[in-house]
Amino acid sequence: MRDLTRRLLLDAREAATVQAFWGRVAEVLREWTGAAHVVLHHETAREQVVAVTPGTAGATPRTHSWTDGAGRRVDAQVHGPRADVAAEELEAALEIACELSAMVGRRAALERQQRLGIFVVELSRWLLAAPERDLMLRYTLQSVMKLFDAEGAYAALREPAGEAVRVVVALGRSAEYGGMLLPLDRSTTGRVVRSGEALITGNVQEEPDVYIPPQALAVALARSAMIVPLRSATGVLGAIGLVRFHRGGADVQTPPPFTVADLHFFIAVAAHVAGGLELSHAVAATRATADRAAAMVNASPLPLVLVDRGGHVHLVNDAGRLVFGLGGADDVVGRPLVGLGVSCAEADLSQLLTATRAGPWHGRVVVTQPSGDRRICDCTITDLEGLGSRDMLVALYDRTEELRAQRELIAREKLATVGEIASGVAHEVNNPLTTIRMEAELLGTSQKDPETEASAHTIVREVDRAASIVRSLLKLARRSDTTPTSVQLNDLLRDVAEMRGRVLRAENVDVQSELDPAAPAVLGLSQDLMQVVFNLVLNAEHAVRALSPAVIRLTTQARDGWLRFTVEDSGPGVPKDIRGRIFDPFFSTKSPDEGSGLGLAICQRVVSELGGRIRLEESALGGARFVVELPAAPVRTGDDIDIR
Repeated sequence: MRDLTRRLLLDAREAATVQAFWGRVAEVLREWTGAAHVVLHHETAREQVVAVTPGTAGATPRTHSWTDGAGRRVDAQVHGPRADVAAEELEAALEIACELSAMVGRRAALERQQRLGIFVVELSRWLLAAPERDLMLRYTLQSVMKLFDAEGAYAALREPAGEAVRVVVALGRSAEYGGMLLPLDRSTTGRVVRSGEALITGNVQEEPDVYIPPQALAVALARSAMIVPLRSATGVLGAIGLVRFHRGGADVQTPPPFTVADLHFFIAVAAHVAGGLELSHAVAATRATADRAAAMVNASPLPLVLVDRGGHVHLVNDAGRLVFGLGGADDVVGRPLVGLGVSCAEADLSQLLTATRAGPWHGRVVVTQPSGDRRICDCTITDLEGLGSRDMLVALYDRTEELRAQRELIAREKLATVGEIASGVAHEVNNPLTTIRMEAELLGTSQKDPETEASAHTIVREVDRAASIVRSLLKLARRSDTTPTSVQLNDLLRDVAEMRGRVLRAENVDVQSELDPAAPAVLGLSQDLMQVVFNLVLNAEHAVRALSPAVIRLTTQARDGWLRFTVEDSGPGVPKDIRGRIFDPFFSTKSPDEGSGLGLAICQRVVSELGGRIRLEESALGGARFVVELPAAPVRTGDDIDIR
């Protein structure tokens, strides 16, 4: 008996649950009595435990019972024990086992309460962190499955239409329910959601509205179940359930039912989960609203900046980054707005942000980008205090291109006026030149003096040269048609070289031309192409002025359906740090009296409109070399059009 008691004590120490302890008791009694088979049935006011040992049942088992006044009872069936086993000793062993079972139960309850307390604390942390919905449900169900020794768990949430609930998370042997729609009026879970009342049952298959889809195999083996509603302030959001299953087989018992205490705790867990769902939904809705607002702000074509009263940046949209010249990886949060290059001539920017105003402030600011480029912007500063924020919204309207376009339009009008004047002057000069030439020819033919005849020829030659200059000036000033025509670039370059070469010869500037006779014509407007050539030559003149030697070279070359012409000089060249900006409108290295900064911008626009390209290279002469490539004009041969 002493050895038996010692073994029972050891088993009680090692057993994690009452069920496991009685299983060991049955095995110990089978060995102690030499029986072939032992069946124990332990019953208290709160639970029932059945323990069966492997083996074959005898025809007439010996039965023994022990009971006390507290409602505890143990019934034993011993099949084929030894004859020397006394009934009193066996009943005493049952009494000892019953007392030890109570100790095991209390210890298991304490351990379980400890695990439950830890779980509640961890669950609260998850809820405060407002995790993603399915992740929070999965963590909760995994934890309660372990706490309640369940083999399956699921969470079902009400569909927006309200006619069904969808299983959003399903674990363990309940995984077959994942994603299923359970009708509210034809499922046990739907009944819990519809009524808002929890359900505890020893066999869920006996419920009148049990729902078993045809494809669900393990669900048909579900037995003990707890299903509780997820009740919130707005109503029942859904339900969560725990399930124990019948595993099948001759030696496997029906799973034990959940207790009322289990149900109470599970209802408390459901209340936490419902609160977490509301919080998660609120966070998701807030995040979605914030994402939509951020998308709207970033999609706005207006540069927008959110700053605090101290002028420190909280947010800049994509248009703002473009105006400030910021890259996508530049972190501007926390930087002062003044540090982004914003300045205002009217007042100090920090005073504008802190001043109390009845309405928004409107004015003009200048934004200096890291590259040195300056943007002129209209600015509106709005106080957001009426929206519950102490931040300020700075909205910019970039007017730089608009102002540059206005200046270019004015410059074009000036050029047009100068052209009209030049055209009139050229016509007026052309008439006396004609008279002078006629008189010189008459003088040369009427006089027999060789010296007079030579002087007359010199006058005629110089008059022809002056007339050529006048014709070139007329070509430059003449209004062109809007319809593109076939233009010979060789003729334009030849005229410009002749006209400017005579002028620059007095300044020791050598204007050279190397024109390819096979150079094709291009399709464009003669006046625009003349302006391109003239602008490039004028830039070359500015670069070589006061240098010695000073050379300007104009070349053309035919290239497989393209015409390439270059204008290069022996000047100092273009510095590398400004090469990327030379085609920007109004950017110029000349003084305001020497140039408007529109020449190269106009050249690039004209060339681009003709389908060509213009680029800057280094010249073998030592200075800059502008290369212009234009597509050749189509050549009509018979009824076909050929590109040469």
